[in-house]
Amino acid sequence: MFPSNFFYQPWIIGCHGAEKHTTTFIDPMEKTVEEKNIFEMKGKLCFGCIDEWLFLWDEQSKECFFLDLNSLLKVHLPSLPEFTTLPREKIIYTNFSLSSSPNHPNCVVILHVVKIDTEPLTVQERFFLCCQPHDARWNKILHGQEIWGAPSAILDGKIYTFGVDCVIVFDVLSLLAGQVDARTISAPKLPQFPIKNMVHHNLVKSCGCIYLVRLHHYCQGPINNIDIHCLDISSHEWLRVDSMGDRAFFLSNMSCVSVCATDVGVECNCIYYLTFYGRNEGRIYKFCLEDQTMTFSLTPTDENAVGSRFCWFVPTRMPKRTIMGSSAHPTNDLNEVFTDKIIMENKITSSFSRPWNDLPMDLVESLLPHLSSVDALRFFTVCKTWNLASDSIQKAKTWPWLMYQEKSDGTCKLLDPLNGKEYTTSVGLPSSVFPIRMLCSKEGWVIVLDAANAMFMVNPLNEDVVELPPLKKFNANFCGITFTSIPTSPDCVVLAFCADINGDIYIYKWHSGDKDWTFICDYESPPMHTAAKTNPIFFQGEFYCLAKTGELGIFNPVDKTWRMLDKLRSVYLEDEIPNTGMEDCYLLELDGNLISVFKCNYSNNDVRIIKLDTEKMEWIPVKDLAGWTIFLDPRSSFAKPSPHKSWSNKILFTAFCSTTIKTCATYCMESKRYDIHFCDTKKPFDCVWLEPNLIRKCLMNAPC
Repeated sequence: MFPSNFFYQPWIIGCHGAEKHTTTFIDPMEKTVEEKNIFEMKGKLCFGCIDEWLFLWDEQSKECFFLDLNSLLKVHLPSLPEFTTLPREKIIYTNFSLSSSPNHPNCVVILHVVKIDTEPLTVQERFFLCCQPHDARWNKILHGQEIWGAPSAILDGKIYTFGVDCVIVFDVLSLLAGQVDARTISAPKLPQFPIKNMVHHNLVKSCGCIYLVRLHHYCQGPINNIDIHCLDISSHEWLRVDSMGDRAFFLSNMSCVSVCATDVGVECNCIYYLTFYGRNEGRIYKFCLEDQTMTFSLTPTDENAVGSRFCWFVPTRMPKRTIMGSSAHPTNDLNEVFTDKIIMENKITSSFSRPWNDLPMDLVESLLPHLSSVDALRFFTVCKTWNLASDSIQKAKTWPWLMYQEKSDGTCKLLDPLNGKEYTTSVGLPSSVFPIRMLCSKEGWVIVLDAANAMFMVNPLNEDVVELPPLKKFNANFCGITFTSIPTSPDCVVLAFCADINGDIYIYKWHSGDKDWTFICDYESPPMHTAAKTNPIFFQGEFYCLAKTGELGIFNPVDKTWRMLDKLRSVYLEDEIPNTGMEDCYLLELDGNLISVFKCNYSNNDVRIIKLDTEKMEWIPVKDLAGWTIFLDPRSSFAKPSPHKSWSNKILFTAFCSTTIKTCATYCMESKRYDIHFCDTKKPFDCVWLEPNLIRKCLMNAPC
């Protein structure tokens, strides 16, 4: 009845209740879907799966039981009670917990339930339903605690569940007796970035410990970061962890499972997460803590099965399988490029009768366009004469690199998208501030935020660091940050945009040399409530902010005024509704023009580029990039002249295919296609496009 290899690998099981009588089995390895007609699961909904036990419920008969998927034997539970509700009221079963295997005599089953009023949406009651197998009825225990719908975990007779900025610990035996014995443990402090993030909390019991896994969603959309903490039971302190050793976590909104990775044939130190966007797009994320990257695959789902519930099934008695891992790629130490003068000195031998600075400058400039970015760095350090090569050639050659963290050890990776070469560099911060989050990039400098929410501007090529004052108003509704010029310039200005829960906009300014941020102004009922998930940009002396539907808000730093382009209409037609969280929006400058890119995530190949016509004050579609290449990321996007025809008219993204050569995912404007499907790429947890600042570095290291 089950798919082949069902007990030899992890699977995803979908139960559809009365909507659909078959059971859906999704193979996360092969990305295939099978429908099976299994009598014991027909017409049932699933609360989750622990070990090989599936917790099933019949909506019509209210029958409730655990099903052993190996033997198809049942452990019956009392029927769920009938609740008296008004037409606008609704009962929601958010999650369940299990103290031990269902066939254990002391097993306790705990369901968390909320009763809501849909008009307006308010919670009327929060309570537990507790029982043991073969009990006559469920015990209802009102607790009054504000508990989120994340899965709970039971350890040593205590149930750990997530509340508001805290973990609530209930005594299981007390609940079984109809009493509430609870205490709270403060949750780890949330980082203040990424912008407009939503956080999904998962509590996992693993190897006698409680882990908190937090997944950071971007505007209710795709996940863009993750952090993990382990609870010290004795002190109630959370310790951040960067590795899970040989474990693998399987997470969903139904239940969370920890297993030995080698036992189930998956890569160790990884987290697998199942989530759904809309009715017909499921995603299986894989977060690899070893190299701080994430991948995902799409799982087709039945659009008509609105009430379906999916959960992980991870067999516990599987033979060991070959683990699919990723090949390692050697990297070079970029710092050696700048510090090891012997490399260059050995190349200058006595056979040369004339010094390098005697070469004709036109010959020197003709060499530069044929060098890679790293060779260009070496080129300008040969001598000061070579450092004076044409600035226009240098800017044309300075392609952005993808900068990201692979480990929290004070180093970062730099990936050259032209040739796939990768380098290692230090960002120059004290080792205690890691891990960091990258907020914005410009002219070789990156604004980063450390684990303690301290902010810095760093140049990773020469390890220069400028510390910014703490911005206490940073919050989850932060709209973006950008700066006008490098921080060593006296006219450098950093602007941070925030919006509170009411939509009011707050603007903070830091000027080079200031000891603190200056609060500029706030706007009641601001004209733009839906800022796009991309940083503002500094363009022609003003700061431009993009809305999700294409409107532009402009802040003038001189007269401190905010205005909207009144004549600028939405890029959508009246009958079009943007899919919130599923579409990426970018704002950047291209050849003196302001352009915006709207990309529908993964579902199709629709990438729209529009240019601002400043005379007519309207967006104009762009069909061809005319010899330019675009680098897109919400933190910083750039447009550069293409070095050769093969890169012309393309868009590069901050996701790469890790084969023999790391290749960034690209989109071709001519063919309207991606060269690599996003399901075949890796995306670093935290990354940014970096423009190498060649001139500054060369002046510091160039010999006479």
